[in-house]
Order: sequence, then structure tokens, then C-alpha cells
Amino acid sequence: MPKQWKCAVIGIGVVGEWHIRLIPKLPNCTLIAVCDILPEKAKATLDRNNVSGVPVYADVKELLRAHPDMDILHVCTPSGDHMGPAMAALELGKNVICEKPVEIALDRIDTMIASSKATGGRLAAIFQNRWNDANRAIKSAMDEGRFGQLAWAGCFTPWYRPDKYYEEGGWRGTWRLDGGGAIMNQSVHAIDLLQWIVGPVRSVSAYAAFKPEERIHKKIEVEDILSCSLQFENGAFGTIMGTTGMFPGTPPRLEIGGDKGTAISEAGLKMFSFAEPRPADQELLDKLCPPPTEAVQRKIAAHAGDQLLADLGYAKKVGATAGGSSNRDIGSDFHARNILHILESWEQGKEADTSGPEARKAVAIILAIYESARRGGAPVRVG
Repeated sequence: MPKQWKCAVIGIGVVGEWHIRLIPKLPNCTLIAVCDILPEKAKATLDRNNVSGVPVYADVKELLRAHPDMDILHVCTPSGDHMGPAMAALELGKNVICEKPVEIALDRIDTMIASSKATGGRLAAIFQNRWNDANRAIKSAMDEGRFGQLAWAGCFTPWYRPDKYYEEGGWRGTWRLDGGGAIMNQSVHAIDLLQWIVGPVRSVSAYAAFKPEERIHKKIEVEDILSCSLQFENGAFGTIMGTTGMFPGTPPRLEIGGDKGTAISEAGLKMFSFAEPRPADQELLDKLCPPPTEAVQRKIAAHAGDQLLADLGYAKKVGATAGGSSNRDIGSDFHARNILHILESWEQGKEADTSGPEARKAVAIILAIYESARRGGAPVRVG
């Protein structure tokens, strides 16, 4: 029989609510408690999701004292407040699943990793886009050497957030709790994919909208536009772009190319072309190709009705942006796959693919990017 995991969630915002919804649906998990500095808000979230009989706590240590049998703490607090609750659980030998980024400073991440090793409590992060089938197809092609000598690889996160997004909660857009802006909060997913698929980044050179007059969002402290050039350890060159100022916001894009092939992931598998093609390549494209644009879907629906869209496998809802236009415009399927992988790995006595040391890599790249931008684009080695 698989282990039955007793889980608690701390931080009941947008992402914390996803975890509250997911945990009861996972075959081997039980939600036994939640924690938030605003207990009434947490209770309202439980009620909204028809979750009953789950106690609410205002303090994580109180939760841990009340539930010594808890197995996993899901940390969904603001990014700069991940270490506190994570350490409270890890020091007791409990396991931690932490939302991205695992923390906003490398010394904090290293402290969490060290505690995990010392107590035996496991630490893993959420990078759900690694379980997107298009991204996994590109990863497999890279592992098989199908791109040949890499020339270039890049990721683009052309998202949009209104001012209200930053005003809600009071922590978004701050250095202390958000750790940065469009790169640390939004682009971290794409940056993780880039380093996971292509390999370590050697150096970066970046420019960012740190000054109010440069930003789209004037009231925040952090960047909402950043562009970066980079070189990988394997010699390939690349680009990272991230913003929350490009209306209406479109899906993130990952592109990788070498002398034997090119692949693009953008709301699906947009391109998958190699000098030595395989029959399965076209099958993947047919299965994972992105749906037509909203305008095209409207035309199809107008001329042939919604049934044709359904027959083609497209949802009736048009315009999904994979988070581009809203922090709520993200499905939970990849989250579920990520969590199930973590649990399966732990049951087998192994570290998850998104373990603490692995989750550290994206943050190290981002902090080097910020240092370069503060130095006017000077090259910075990734530490």
C-alpha cells in the first residue's frame, strides 16, 4: 500500500487555495490543517471550496504542536517568507513542499537544504511546468542529443498584470517579500525550464526597469521589465526576457536550437523539427500543438459552431494565456503531477527532481541577473 500523507498548508492566498483544492483529490493525501496570519480568510477559503473539519491556525508552531503526526507542510506564503515556516517543519524532521521560488536569497536556501540533510526532513519545490508534455518532449530530445551543437536557447515571459495585482496583499512588488519582480516572481518558471533542459548558465548580462520612470507599474519597488543575454556552460548563447507590462499577456515561450534541430514550446509544442526526423515527432506535434489563437477560434465557432472546436480537442473557452494575463489563469493539472512525483520519489527514498538543491539553481541565475542589471549590464558569473 502507498504511504498515506497527512498534509497541512500555510499561506492561504491564490496559490495556497490551489493546494487546498488539490490535496483532497490526490489518492494518498489528506488535508489535516491550514495556517494563515488571517485565520478568518483561511476559513472562508475552506468554506468556498467545500472543505470541512479542517482546523485553522494563525501560527505555524501552534499547528506543528497540535499535529505531531503531520507528514508534509505545503509552504505557500510570500516568497521572502518561505524559510521561517519551512525551517519550523524541517527542524522537526517534517517534509516540506515549497512553492516557487524556494526562497529569495541563496543563504536562506542553503540553510533550508542543510536542515533537511541534518534532520531527514525532505525538501522539494513546485516547478509544475516541468510536467508540461511539450516541455518534457523538448527535454527528452535534448537528453538524446537531437539538437546537435547548440547555438541558442531562450525563454520569454511576456505577461501583464494590472496595478491592482500588486496592491492586493501588500507584498507583491517588494524586495523584502517578493524578492524581485517580473523575473523572480513570474519568469522563474521559464528560467527553471531553461537551465533544466539546456544546462548550467555560466554568465549573464542584463538590463532592467528598476527606476520608477522606466517601469510600467510606477508604485512598486522592483523591476517589471528585464532583458538579459547569457552564455551557458556548454558554449551556447541565450536570452531571457520577462515583464508584467505587456498587455494583454501571452503564454511563456521556450525556444532551443542547434545545428540539427529546433524546438519551441508556447501554449503547447509549437515547433519540433530535426535534421533526422522520426515518425513520433509528427505524432507529438499533432498531439501537443497549441490551439489556434482566440481570433481564429472565434472564426471557427462562427462558421462551423462550437462542436468543431470540441471535435478538434479544443476547450470551448478561448484565450487561455497560461498565466500571461492573470495569476489565476493557470490550471492545476501540472501542479498535481509535480506533487505526485515528489511523493513517489520520497516513498522510494529518493530526492525529487525539484529538490532543494535543484530549486536553488533558478534563484542563483536570477540573483546574478539582478546584480548585472544593477551594474548597468556588466557580465556576472552565476554562483
